[in-house]
Amino acid sequence: MKGEQGEGQTKDFNRLRILYSVSKKLSVFSRMDESFADILETVSECFPLTTAILIEHWEHKPRMTIWFAANTPKETIENAIVHAKSAYAFIAGGPLAPNSDLSTTTVPESELHHDHRTLAFDKSLGGRFITLPLIIDYLPPLGALQLEGTGPLDEKDLDFASALTNLVTIAFDRYYKAKKEREKQEDEARKNLNKLYHSQDKILSLESERDLREAFVSLLIHDLITPLSIILGSAQMIIRRPDDLASHRKSAGMILAQANRAGQMITDLLDANRIQGGEKLSLMKEKTDIKQLVEATLTELSIMHGNRFILRAQDHAEADVDPRGIRRVIENLCNNAIKYGLADASVIVDVMITASELVISVTNRGNVISENDIKSLFHQFRRSDSASSGKQKGWGIGLTLVRGVAEAHGGQVTVRSDSRNGTIFTVTLPC
Repeated sequence: MKGEQGEGQTKDFNRLRILYSVSKKLSVFSRMDESFADILETVSECFPLTTAILIEHWEHKPRMTIWFAANTPKETIENAIVHAKSAYAFIAGGPLAPNSDLSTTTVPESELHHDHRTLAFDKSLGGRFITLPLIIDYLPPLGALQLEGTGPLDEKDLDFASALTNLVTIAFDRYYKAKKEREKQEDEARKNLNKLYHSQDKILSLESERDLREAFVSLLIHDLITPLSIILGSAQMIIRRPDDLASHRKSAGMILAQANRAGQMITDLLDANRIQGGEKLSLMKEKTDIKQLVEATLTELSIMHGNRFILRAQDHAEADVDPRGIRRVIENLCNNAIKYGLADASVIVDVMITASELVISVTNRGNVISENDIKSLFHQFRRSDSASSGKQKGWGIGLTLVRGVAEAHGGQVTVRSDSRNGTIFTVTLPC
């Protein structure tokens, strides 16, 4: 009797030692399916096991991890899996999903799908199975641990299994809480990093915008000085020669022309600011012969740039548009083509009218505009890299005006640029 009592105490002591060893292993585990075999090898020293199955449901998808003793028959393993699934269905109040991620080293997942509804859960002791839920506080079960002994199990075996299950549950709870906190911190760090990048981008954008505005103001002042100087000189000429009527007429004509030029500069700037601010330009639509309007505009441009324009348009093509707006579109696109295209290449202007659309395209040969430049090409003060580095100077508002006129008509402007076809600006308006 004393021998049996001493043997029992030794067994109890060994189980306490094993539980302590397991708790140390669980304090540093990273994934249970990786640590499970090591833990069960330790447990089997004092608790002879045939199989052990862990079902965890902490994450969205349940996972089953299976351990078995050496030389365990396949049929025994399959029976243990069936029992574990049935037990978990009883514990959790519903069957394990058929597509659960079942982690094992020998039994293929496809062989683990059984009909749980026909299986009963044996809760009585004296059998070979003990299946216990993983429960934190009063939450629903977050999994189950099943141990299959090599022989009938008793109350002390149940106590040991309960203690082991508690250790596993605590380890899982600690691990997943730490994981969630770590993921939360990483997510917060990513958000802060994105905010930092956004702030840096915004600062760089503001600095770039400031530089562009300063360059624009400098260029605007430079361009306004010319007409103002001519106006001032012509006015002084009238004062100096009060009786020279022929000189007065010439000076008055120059004053009028240069005042109109300065006024147009200011109008363009104000319109560009309205467009950039989200406003639409006001239009005065009327039935307009588009070919005649474009021909007249190109004739005026030819005085400055020579006979470099080729017009391809159908005769007597009428559309309901703002003629002044269309003139501004042609002037800006053609001036743009002359500035940045090849010096000896023609600029082709195509006009096509259908039952529903007016399409105006301006094509020139020259440096290809990159995709990155195209994205910001129609923004105020923006010029492509090739344009900014070239000798030609510009305000960077011409294409903004083109976009504004197109959108005011309910249309759009697009650009395509490649070495084969050249650079093509296309304005499409409903009519």
